[in-house]
Amino acid sequence: MRERGRIVLLLPLILASGSGCVALAVGAAGGAAGTAYVMGKLTEELDVPVHRTHEAVVAAFRDLDLVILENQADKLTAHVEGEFTDGKQVWVDIEALPEEKSKVTIRVGLVGDESRARQILDAMRRHLPPRAQPQARGSWEPIPPPPPPGGSSPRPRYRAFA
Repeated sequence: MRERGRIVLLLPLILASGSGCVALAVGAAGGAAGTAYVMGKLTEELDVPVHRTHEAVVAAFRDLDLVILENQADKLTAHVEGEFTDGKQVWVDIEALPEEKSKVTIRVGLVGDESRARQILDAMRRHLPPRAQPQARGSWEPIPPPPPPGGSSPRPRYRAFA
């Protein structure tokens, strides 16, 4: 009976892992930095407005010798489509976020190609100011210990910032 109970508890986990839901749940639970690769799309939030992010995407396409097939932008969104020399398509969508920020989503190919998407993101970052890079959420900062009475230094403690 106990064995059967374990199987019943593990069955949803096993089924979810086949569909990629576990990786999504683990990634969502982590809640760290601003870049995520989920379901074939690479997404990042940047501290620059849509028009600057769009300019950086177009410059990245040029740096990587990608052919631009479609290039549309307004004050709230932008969309750039292109392709690699081997014919694999690229879609980049940008949307405005509050406080002059933007969210960029990159997809390469029909099912996604994380390596190429990250290459595009890295090329795009080279055209953005350093302040635009994502900041980690929930970072850790050491708490300085009080001065030791005898001269030996204790191990540093850490506290979380949300």
